[in-house]
Amino acid sequence: MAFTPTPRSLADLLAETPGASLISGDAATPIRGVTQDTRRLAPGDLFVAVPGLQHDGLEFVPQALATGAAAIAAERSPESRSGVPWVLVENARAALADLSAAFFGHPSRQVPVVGVTGTDGKTSTTQLLSAILEAHGLRTGWLTTVNTKIGDETRTNAADHTTPEAPLVQETLAEMVAAGLNVAVLETSSHALELDRVRGVSYRVGVFTNLSPEHINFHGTFDAYRAAKRHLFERLPSDGLAVLNADDPSSEVMRSATAARVLTYALDDPTAEVIATDIRLSPRGTTFVVRSPLVSEEDVLVETRLVGRFNVANWLAAYAAASFFGATPEDLVRAAAAQPPVDGRMNLVDRGQAFAVVVDFAHTPQALGKALDTVRSLLGRDGRVFLVFGLAGGRDFANRPVMGALAASRADFFAITLDDPYDEDPQQIAAQIASGATTRGAQADQDFVIELDRRAAIRLLFERAGPGDAVLLAGKGHEQRMVVGTERRPWNDASVANELLHELGHRSQAVP
Repeated sequence: MAFTPTPRSLADLLAETPGASLISGDAATPIRGVTQDTRRLAPGDLFVAVPGLQHDGLEFVPQALATGAAAIAAERSPESRSGVPWVLVENARAALADLSAAFFGHPSRQVPVVGVTGTDGKTSTTQLLSAILEAHGLRTGWLTTVNTKIGDETRTNAADHTTPEAPLVQETLAEMVAAGLNVAVLETSSHALELDRVRGVSYRVGVFTNLSPEHINFHGTFDAYRAAKRHLFERLPSDGLAVLNADDPSSEVMRSATAARVLTYALDDPTAEVIATDIRLSPRGTTFVVRSPLVSEEDVLVETRLVGRFNVANWLAAYAAASFFGATPEDLVRAAAAQPPVDGRMNLVDRGQAFAVVVDFAHTPQALGKALDTVRSLLGRDGRVFLVFGLAGGRDFANRPVMGALAASRADFFAITLDDPYDEDPQQIAAQIASGATTRGAQADQDFVIELDRRAAIRLLFERAGPGDAVLLAGKGHEQRMVVGTERRPWNDASVANELLHELGHRSQAVP
């Protein structure tokens, strides 16, 4: 059944929005929705003119009015009478969040919300937490980079952001409340925290996975990036829970910022409250023993189809967070046994070929290093690791040579290729990656190639790989498109890999 919010009067919304004042029009005007995006605006909506990085929202007021906006909120007074109520706000982004939360009835006050933040592992940890909670008998929803889950329904995340803008966040939480869910899990990005997309969300639990340089082009410095993540833990109540990765030094920043109880997990730090021992890796899954005296006196053996040490850390983080809601070691065991690999995270593509093909979202130095180490650990002594990757345009310029050097030091051969260049010159991005590889002594054509046709690059490495080798397709993961300029081209690494393996004569689809 479709979710239909109840209209609210403009006066009701303004009463719950600090710093907002009506300077013209009727306060009794009914509002049927809140948005900052004229492409999503429906007749009767309140349009919030948010100053953007490239455009001022005031530029779109005429379009909003033509589409049927019932009212306008902005940081400046109108230059001429608009014919609809005009609301003056001090900060349009903050007001967008406050107005959205008010319109949907502050849903995060009605369902406990868990925020998962960090550079890598957010999507996986979110889904693993949901699996444990549902094994405990609770009904959950999530909002992640990959998709949105509300009870038994899962749909693709239509936004381009890890955490969408405030109206969609609040609407999704309201849907979860309407569906009678017990817990909502929200993948919470640094952008969302810095840009007030989650300003109207009341969190009960915060989970910190790890931190490595990313989005520095937006935040300016690594310290500023870390400070944005810290905001989540500053907002936790004293009766909430902060789950922190004791293996990551940035956890101390999160600890110092929170009034909530802290529960730590780790793979390497023996002082953490939730730890894993006896980790055994294989190409088809992982086993490990969980020890958590503060949660349970009993050590438990966990078997999971997920591969890699980093996924063990994700299970520990999820289990620690689930303990806040009463989850037990038995719930963890049941969830791990049933949970399939998360879409685009260390997924195997198997058509009976003699070499392994792995698809992973790894798009940061830390994630790529973990992915390469994981793939290497799954091979025999003579197995070679081949890598296909690129980097997105318009962001994280400093990571390009770093990841080139990383590929040169940990892969036997790699292809630098296309990955969402946006408006940047793909050849320039590839050259910057290659510059890092050459500093490690890698030579073009001998140790790596630049092949900007991603399909051709994957085929090239499939043709090079032999029995016992592995090909890692990194950076795109679950994604279904490639953005070149303003064009969004259909693309999915796993689908293309399947097609190419078929073309190369590998025609038997193995059972996962």
